[in-house]
Amino acid sequence: MRGLLNYNIAAFESENRYGFPELARYTGQVECAEWVDFDTAVTAKHNEVRGLHFFDSDYKLERLWQYPQRYLSVLSRFQYVIQPDFSLYYNFPTALQIYNKYRNHWLAAYYAVHDIEIIPNISLSTPENYDWSLLGYPKNSTVAFSDIGCCRNKEDKRLLMASYEEMIKQLQPSQVLYFTRSKTAPEGATVIQIPYRKGV
Repeated sequence: MRGLLNYNIAAFESENRYGFPELARYTGQVECAEWVDFDTAVTAKHNEVRGLHFFDSDYKLERLWQYPQRYLSVLSRFQYVIQPDFSLYYNFPTALQIYNKYRNHWLAAYYAVHDIEIIPNISLSTPENYDWSLLGYPKNSTVAFSDIGCCRNKEDKRLLMASYEEMIKQLQPSQVLYFTRSKTAPEGATVIQIPYRKGV
């Protein structure tokens, strides 16, 4: 049954005033050289890649939100699964950013209760919104962080690096998987280079 923004499918406990489901700490160290995006994972008949990420255009993730049960078998094929990533673009209205963050956390919680271990994906808004955009994330966890599609100009890059530093300060992650199109990442992070795809 569709509708009610998936609240009819599952409701999760939350310790924050926005109701973002709390993500579990990922305690393992991730060693994975090959990753595939969700869109490719859905269409591939056979896939021996161990890592799944959602750093893709938002419209490609809408089916995940609309029909979360349908993709349980897809996600369960992978050893490593990054939390879904609906965008918190800096120029989005705050209400839309909050809605997308809720969707990211709801989907992670939903798949977690179906025995799919999710690696938290840290996506923060601008500094005045750090208070709510850091909610629901675990401390001392392996996490993912991405600059894919985020750095269209110098100001975007500055904001992204500021959010990275705030994430390190507040969450103190044990490992950071840094997904990027380039070959560089902040010191101490594990670089995961994702090939360019048109439209992403």
